[in-house]
Amino acid sequence: MTPHFYPLPPRKTLHLRHLEALNNRCTTLSTTLEEKLGRELAGYLGEASLPYYLEISSISTHYDLYGLRLNLNGNKFQMDGLYLFEGFFLITEVKNFKNKILLNEANQLIQLQEEGSEEVFDNPLTQVELQKEQLIQLLDKHGYPTIPIETLVVFTHKKVHLTFNHPDLITSQQLPARLKRITQKYPTKLLQRNELYHLGRKLISLHEERGSAFINPNDKIFPKIKRGVFCNRCKPIIMRRIYGSWECPKCKKRNSLAHLVAFEDFYYLFGHTITNRQARWFLCMDSVYTTSRLLQSLGMKRSGITKNARYDLSSLFKR
Repeated sequence: MTPHFYPLPPRKTLHLRHLEALNNRCTTLSTTLEEKLGRELAGYLGEASLPYYLEISSISTHYDLYGLRLNLNGNKFQMDGLYLFEGFFLITEVKNFKNKILLNEANQLIQLQEEGSEEVFDNPLTQVELQKEQLIQLLDKHGYPTIPIETLVVFTHKKVHLTFNHPDLITSQQLPARLKRITQKYPTKLLQRNELYHLGRKLISLHEERGSAFINPNDKIFPKIKRGVFCNRCKPIIMRRIYGSWECPKCKKRNSLAHLVAFEDFYYLFGHTITNRQARWFLCMDSVYTTSRLLQSLGMKRSGITKNARYDLSSLFKR
């Protein structure tokens, strides 16, 4: 069997990382942000479950792109999954819904909540069909030949209950069989393996990840932030800096690299650079010199000198 390729695997977006850092570090999180975090995390978990079902389908040679966000004439569109096969392409829209799902007469998706309430959504097939039309236009714009494009909506939650039978609205467990039937529709190879590879690389080069607004670290925000290096066992217990390591006052566990997790939260909250003063504030450290040694030990690029020096955290958390 020819190997599969995962050049753009499922991964957490910058926006999700930002929301997770807010959840870790804010003293209070608004209901709106909690809901956004829940939706973003559910979407990521749904996408992350799909490669397994692609693998067990045993379909040879495909080039898989997750979370691809493209620009068509100034309008951004994002596909949860784009799979490039030799005879066709497949776009998936992932829904990590649970409980009972219905389609009403108006072709809307209805999710029944456990307490009996209903939540109404637009039919995701409409959304994925729009993505298909946008992809067709983008490929034509860049001089690629026409190739058949199929679309599927995949419900990934293990506790979802679909009350309808639709060939393009399926659970993730149904994906291997559905994919095999689609493949049988397109026995002719329209693109060779190397052409798939180059097209995949081209699409990755056009990928524009959604940005996230960093917080400005100032006197107004400081009281709302939970500072310190957390013990991963006793979180939010703050560890103490002792003899070049970090020690939890509760469980007594030591970890010489525990500051990296704190720096990662800072990176996704406040931006890619940090000063000695900001590091002392965020890590709850008193000594300028100890903090300076800690920052320098990480081998980060530095700009500026003395107290105005800024250290680039990007090298620690490259995506």
